[in-house]
Order: sequence, then structure tokens, then C-alpha cells
Amino acid sequence: MAEHDVIITKIFKSNKDFIRQRSARIIEAISFKSGTIKKPVKTIIATLPAGKMAYFLKPGKETLRVKPNLHDMFPNIGKNNKSETDGYTFEVMWEYLIKISIINQITFKKVLVLLYRLCFLIDHKEIKKGIFRYCPSKDLSDYISKINFSLQEGFADKFKTEEIGLWEYLHFIDLIGWNEDVKYHVANSIPDFKTVNQKTGRVNTILTVICAPLMISNFIQDIIQKTKNYGIINVKLITSTIQKFTKSRGICVLSNREMLEYLCPYLIE
Repeated sequence: MAEHDVIITKIFKSNKDFIRQRSARIIEAISFKSGTIKKPVKTIIATLPAGKMAYFLKPGKETLRVKPNLHDMFPNIGKNNKSETDGYTFEVMWEYLIKISIINQITFKKVLVLLYRLCFLIDHKEIKKGIFRYCPSKDLSDYISKINFSLQEGFADKFKTEEIGLWEYLHFIDLIGWNEDVKYHVANSIPDFKTVNQKTGRVNTILTVICAPLMISNFIQDIIQKTKNYGIINVKLITSTIQKFTKSRGICVLSNREMLEYLCPYLIE
């Protein structure tokens, strides 16, 4: 078996178990203790390398809106009560991935497939009744750690920066997706996947994290190649990305066919 076989993933089709897991996580999140905006309560979700933690602070800022998201939380990665992800926006999350695409295109595909698996809870396990956590198998965990090691060298070499680790990034995206489900799939404080499209929340959010950098990376690679060969740069590669955002109001999701094409050979039918 080739080493990368551990990351090969079949295109996902939503099912009742996927919705059951998302519903269970919503119920758990609603049960988390809450404080005030000035003194929020921390709930630790996972312990990460180097003593870092993935955690929620509750309540989140969207509880202050005119039409509040009553159960909103604030996802964080950090240690010693200092968040490394405070202020993280889509821009920052995309920048991390685009830097990976410049470091190595193959590694970039692999990281996007890891995010795809994360999106659909493929590597989540029920550690207690109704409690689901991101727990990749030992083989996949070892593979992620190897990718992380090479990435840290790549960030330092190409960009002279020290970026958040891949483990931290994956756990942060998981928290973001979890919180998005809590925002959009709750009615009268219980999970509701009938009123709003099931893709809204976790799925569309994480797929946007994946797809926008993928499309932008194609434009960057086109520039690199055309510059080398004195060719004409295909500007449509970036304008098509902008158009997707314009039409979908900030959501950038590729079709299954496009995902299979871009993430071959790691994403398969």
C-alpha cells in the first residue's frame, strides 16, 4: 500500500448519520456553560501539540446583534489563556492555504482533502454517547504530523514566517463549522435541519474554505507558468472566482465533478 493511500477519500453523499452527528454536536454546544461578553466561559474541546487547546468561549459576539444568534460561541486555538486565532477571518484562513499551494501543489491537495474529510465528519468518532470529536486514525494522524513538519519548513523557507500548525488549523476549522451549524440549524433550542438547507452552516462554510483558495491557486499557478513561458495569463481564472462569490453571497462551492477533477488522485468517485 502506498503511503498516501491513507488519505484517499470517496466523494461524500449526505446521509442520516451525518445529520445525526451534526444534531448531537448542536445539542452538546447548547449545553455548554455561558458567561458574559466580558467574562465568557471556556469549554475545552481538544488538547493539541505543545500544550495548546482547541476551545470555545461562550457567549460569542453575535449574541449582541439586533436579531441575535442566541447560542453563538467564539472558536479559539491557544494556550495560557492567549488565543492564536483571535481575529481570524476567511482572508486569514485562505491565506494559510494559498501559501501551502505555493510551497507544494501536491501537499496543497492533500491538505484540502483533509479539510474535505473534516467537513463531513469522516474522521470524527463518538468518544462518549452523543459526544463527537475529531479523532483521525493512528495512520492518518501520523500522516498529518509528517505533512505538518514539512509545512513548517516550507513556511519558513518561502515566506520567512512561523504559521499555525496543521493540527491547530484543522481543529480550528472544525470549531468554525460546528459553530456555524449552531447558528443556522437551531429552532426553539433544538436541532433543526428541515427549515434551512442542510448544506447551510458547516458544509458550505468549510467547502468555501476549501474551494476559494483552490480557484485562486489555479490563477497563481497560471501566472507562474505563463511568466516562465512568456504566455498570456488567463485572467478568467480569478474573475470566475469573484463571480461565484457575487452570485452566492459569499459562498464559494465547487460541484462534485470539479472537486474530483481538482483534487485527483486523492478524492475519488
